[in-house]
Order: sequence, then structure tokens, then C-alpha cells
Amino acid sequence: MVANVKLRYPGEWFNLILAAFFGIIIFFVLSALTGGLCCFWGFIGIIIMLLMVGAANSHLRNIGVSIDERRLPDLYELCQEAAESIDVTLPKMYLDGNPQVNAFTRGIASPVIVLNKGLVDIMNQGELKFVVGHELGHIKLYHFAIRTMFDSSILRVPLIAYIPLMIFKLIFLNGRMSRSFEYSADRAGLHASGNVHDAVSCMIKLKTGKKEVDEKKVEMAIAGKLDLDDSDNFLKDMLSTHPDFEDRIREMVEYSRDNDLS
Repeated sequence: MVANVKLRYPGEWFNLILAAFFGIIIFFVLSALTGGLCCFWGFIGIIIMLLMVGAANSHLRNIGVSIDERRLPDLYELCQEAAESIDVTLPKMYLDGNPQVNAFTRGIASPVIVLNKGLVDIMNQGELKFVVGHELGHIKLYHFAIRTMFDSSILRVPLIAYIPLMIFKLIFLNGRMSRSFEYSADRAGLHASGNVHDAVSCMIKLKTGKKEVDEKKVEMAIAGKLDLDDSDNFLKDMLSTHPDFEDRIREMVEYSRDNDLS
């Protein structure tokens, strides 16, 4: 059994506390400025977000292929093994025909995981377990619910508060806190795959979009000698929802050594 406290990246705790602190301050400031109107807008924002997620999931059921024992038994078994490795119930999962190399989690009360065909086609079993474990980690640690709670109403507030709130959203919620979520989910992916080699190989494929990965590149990346990031743009890094590939690999290698996942 993998406890939540073990998976959660240390920086995530600090960011959650900081987000709660700023959230409370923003709530009281906006309440004072708008005479309580922000509470109404916040409630409307949450309702709209829930409706949008529900509609998106309904659309997905119509266009995606359910990953289950009947339709895709081998892929379903792999996903089930990943879920058992981090002690989480496997949610509804879908295979989307999208050729983009990507996967994502969506939903709050009943989250779903979507794997794009472009991703499934280029990953081996260990790499797929890392991806599925990563997405399951987001569910196990309630990342989508937390992000929604903090950020669903920001686009639907009175105009007077829009600019400062958007700065807070872009730099902190979609930036710093989101990146800490990714580090935590990577830890879950490591436990699902069982070794850092598959995790790093998966990262390289996500970066390049290629099915074949040179073994020397994987070893170089594990040793911290492979440059995967082509830009040192400070603003881009600050606003990015995901950490640099090199930073993610470095954190995974360190975590794998501490937890016998090499």
C-alpha cells in the first residue's frame, strides 16, 4: 500500500497551504469590495464548471472506446495492475482516437482517465503503466478537485477583480501549484511501473513523440547528462503547468533511489 503522504511531493504541501491562505484573503477582500457578490459569482463558477465537465464526459462516452474487460482486455488488465500498485480503485477509462501523444484525467465526483491512441501506440507496457499510474496519482491525491475548488470561479468574477485574480491564477494556480501536482503524480507513476527506466523512457517519448528510444539516451537521462529542454525562458517556465522534463526526471531518479524503484 502506498500512502498519500508518501506520494505527495514536499513542495505540494507548502503550495496547498499557501493557496488556502491566499484564497481566504482574496475571498474576504472581494467580499468587502463587492458586498458579498463574489460569493454568488464563485457559486455560479463552480456550477458552470461541474456542468461543463459533465457534458465533456458525456461526449467522451459517445466518441471514445471504453477500456474494459470486453473491449480491450489486455489494456484493461494493465490499467488494473497499475491501480492495485498504488492502492486506488480504477475509474472509468477511455481510449480516444486522437493521434496526439497525451493522456489526461477529468472529473471530480466520478473522474475518468483518457488515453489517446497516439500515446498507446508508441508506449511499451512499463511505460503505459507509468502513464496510467501518473493519472491515477492525480485522482488519489484529489488534484483535479483541488484545482477546481481554487480556480473554477476566477473566470466569472466581477470585472474589478479580474486582472489581479488572473495573475494569481496564471502564476500560482496554473503555474507553481500545478507543477507540484505533476511531481507528486510522477511518484505514483513510478510505483505503478516499478522502475525508473520505464518512467524515464516514457518521458523521452512524450518529449519526442517517437516510438523508439535509444537506450543510451535513457541511461544518460537517468545520469542527468541528457538535455531535453530546448529553452531557458524564465517567463515560460514560471507560467508552465508542467515542470521541465529534466527536472521531472531528476526528481524521479532521486525518489526511485530512496524507495528501491531503480
